[in-house]
Amino acid sequence: MKPSRLPLATGLVAMLVLGVAGPAAADDRAAAEQFFRIGADAYKSGKFDAAAANFDRAYDNLKAPEIAFSAAQAHRLQYQADHDPARLKRAIELYQAYVTGAPDGTKRKDALVYLERLRDALDKIDPRQLVAAAARPSLYVSIALDRARITVDGVAVERYTAIDVTPGEHVVAASADGYVSQDSRIRVGSDRAMIAFELVPRPATVSIKSQPDARITVDGRPVLLRGTTTEVPAGTRWITVSARGRRPISREVTLEPGQAITLDAPLQPTAQRRAVRWVELGAGALVAGTLATAVVAIAADFSAADLRDRTPLTVDDARTYDRMRDRRDGFRTASFALGGAALVTAGIAVVMYYADEPSTDALLRPVERKPERGFTPVAIGGGLGLGLGYTGGF
Repeated sequence: MKPSRLPLATGLVAMLVLGVAGPAAADDRAAAEQFFRIGADAYKSGKFDAAAANFDRAYDNLKAPEIAFSAAQAHRLQYQADHDPARLKRAIELYQAYVTGAPDGTKRKDALVYLERLRDALDKIDPRQLVAAAARPSLYVSIALDRARITVDGVAVERYTAIDVTPGEHVVAASADGYVSQDSRIRVGSDRAMIAFELVPRPATVSIKSQPDARITVDGRPVLLRGTTTEVPAGTRWITVSARGRRPISREVTLEPGQAITLDAPLQPTAQRRAVRWVELGAGALVAGTLATAVVAIAADFSAADLRDRTPLTVDDARTYDRMRDRRDGFRTASFALGGAALVTAGIAVVMYYADEPSTDALLRPVERKPERGFTPVAIGGGLGLGLGYTGGF
């Protein structure tokens, strides 16, 4: 029977049942998480030998039945490829660990079916074939990043490949474009040693070409610009450029680790900001009207005062005096009215100017949600298509 190449289910969220692994040190849990993620990547790539090695190491650090089930799957599928009886024996041990540790597990029935089949297959194997081969000094480097460059003592090696080395201390290094390089020293004894790397992606550099007072948000969170640039975590991001009185510009971008990009974001005035200009012009016109009527009222007042000081007044002077006084009063009232209207209009313009902020909805768009934590065995196909789905941390 050909080995299944069905990928490990990913993107499935399940909560890790508290207490399922018993008390474990934080370092052990972190190591289990790291080895499990690398094993999941190997499983998806059909590298069941590498998946089994990493799942085994994850199980060594955290005795969770779900991890045992996934490791059993990898050993079983690798046995179908190389027919190594040791794989068969190890798969049986791990399936039994899952059945014992998870009496109410969702894959208990599947595990029992596999146990029956594998035990029947093991009974047909000559016991002499089950003698374990003598261990040799070797080094196994685990890393999920497919474009990673790995060296052991300066010599390039393939990932997911065990290499024979001499006992003693060795320097292992891993690097990739856009990632922070790592190196570590590891001591190899008389058997296989294993080391795992997870390279940290460098942030992308985003340069924003926009107006000086523009504000930048990434996934709804404000960021500070150094000059015109900012560093943004790699991945799919929702970048918004906004400013008071301007229509915001939003764009979804996929950023590679260490990538440098430039975004042009010319912000256009909003309808409200354009209306402010007209309101300001209206306020200016009212101020001009206020000044003009005030000047006429003052001139009429002076004219009335000159006539009032004359003695005796003629009939025409008296009529002119009354007319100047009425003009003074009328234009003074108009000046007060226009001045009040100018103040109100100017206040409206100020409010419109400073209240013209982009809405919160225009700035927010969640792109990546932090997944819930945990893992569980899941069915991804018939018969041979079973795996372990995992998202999040421990």
